[in-house]
This record gives sequence, structure tokens and C-alpha cells, in this order.
Amino acid sequence: MRKFLNLSKNRQVELNTKFPDLFKLYCVDETPHYNKVAISVFDHWLTREEFQEDYPDQEEKLRRDKLLHNFAKVMSQNTEVLNFKFKGKWERCLPSFRKFNSQEAVYFESWDYTNIFYIQNDNVIPQIKKWANESGVYCL
Repeated sequence: MRKFLNLSKNRQVELNTKFPDLFKLYCVDETPHYNKVAISVFDHWLTREEFQEDYPDQEEKLRRDKLLHNFAKVMSQNTEVLNFKFKGKWERCLPSFRKFNSQEAVYFESWDYTNIFYIQNDNVIPQIKKWANESGVYCL
């Protein structure tokens, strides 16, 4: 069974318009369309020294992963979750949106137990902070 179902052509066009510059976000380039909000197991941005000295044991790694997983569950219960992949090359590279056909969710996470939201409307930040608080992670 496929885990994703392609969205209709009309919905693809709607989402492409609603979420501009996704390829720039994917390449970690700046874009005026979004602001960053980070979700982390840490209550502050790690300094280089803190990161270099962070050697969590297996139990701590599992605890951190569970915290971020709990956040993802809360978020997915309260929002529509879609996946996208890029089709085409260079200027013709466009996202192809798909909805999930199962309970699984896939998302990118950073190397330091910090995930990044790119948001267009700062009004959603209080909701993100609420979900983070419910999940035991921090909104930076």
C-alpha cells in the first residue's frame, strides 16, 4: 500500500501559490516569505562549545527523540500534515504535494535535536508555543 496519495491538480496549484520559495527553504536560503521558529529539546540555542561537549548516552538520546516525537504528534493532531517532494530541475523545479495515507509522518530534523518551522503568519507562534509546552520541548 502506498503511504502517500497525490493531491489534485487544483490543490497542487493552490498550495504552490500558498507556499512560495519551498526550494529556497529546502536549500536553507533566506526568503522574505517566511520567518523561522525553532522547536528544540534545549531551552536555548547551543553554543559551539555546548554542542561539541554534548555526548548523550542512549537513554538521553531516546528521551530527546521522544520529546520531539510527542511534539510532532500534537502538531499532526491539530493541523493538516502534507508531504512534498520536488519534481523537475532548476527553474522548473516545483513541489509536488501529497497527503498521508497512513498514521506515519515524515519530517526533517536538524543534527542538534532542533527542528525548524518556516511560517508566514506570526499569529500561529502562540499555538506552536502551546504545543511545544504540552510536549515538553522549547520554542526558540
